[in-house]
Amino acid sequence: MPRVNSLADADRVWIVGGPGCGKSTLARVLAERGGLEPVTLDALYWGPEWKPQPTAEFLALVENELGADRWIVDGQFPDAVTAFAHRADCVVWVDPPMHVSWPRLFRRTLRRWIRRERLWGGVRETLWSVIGPRSILWYALKQRGPQQQANQRLFDQLKETGVLLVHAQDSDVRSLLK
Repeated sequence: MPRVNSLADADRVWIVGGPGCGKSTLARVLAERGGLEPVTLDALYWGPEWKPQPTAEFLALVENELGADRWIVDGQFPDAVTAFAHRADCVVWVDPPMHVSWPRLFRRTLRRWIRRERLWGGVRETLWSVIGPRSILWYALKQRGPQQQANQRLFDQLKETGVLLVHAQDSDVRSLLK
């Protein structure tokens, strides 16, 4: 039996899903409603020049953020999900169709490149990071299946733990807020 009955009742929410699916949008709205700052795993994971934090340091940063009684986390990094997702009252898997999430991701990535927006670790999108082999656009295409499988395994592991599991396949994450 879940510890909470709905997303609205949850004090600790973990949001997973692929790039461009709406994780950060949902986290931002939930955090604003609850008077919280969302915890974005990308901000904890990525350092300067797209260099990832060492695993132990990354997990220590996540652990520090989860010390509060209430939190909203968005992110899909396997080490963090494995170590901490069971602490959530609710895990939301945002999983819109690819024909919805990929164009969103494309527009966001292009906007960040054109506007020269600073991202985590102070990096900016470059033409190469937009279209090159390490592009988030290519990553999203290659990782969709594996991420869906990982999230299904996560839900299978958590289903008897009291964590409320929400699998949102709608094209708009705001449908979860009604």
